[in-house]
Amino acid sequence: MTKPETLDCVAVKRRAQRALAKALAGKSPDEQAKMLRDRAAQEPLWKKLSKPRAKRPRKTVRTPGKRRSTG
Repeated sequence: MTKPETLDCVAVKRRAQRALAKALAGKSPDEQAKMLRDRAAQEPLWKKLSKPRAKRPRKTVRTPGKRRSTG
């Protein structure tokens, strides 16, 4: 029986940050922003989060003890 491999989350995060910093190096802030937006648009999670949701009808909440005037 083999020991399960452990995952070093901090190391994974640092590798990803190093790669991103290298890709963004030497670019203007506008170019960096465009590149990050383009990368985010390709991610499945971003696609799901940015998809417009159907609007639900608002439910009105009435305060207990108050009534509408009828006259």
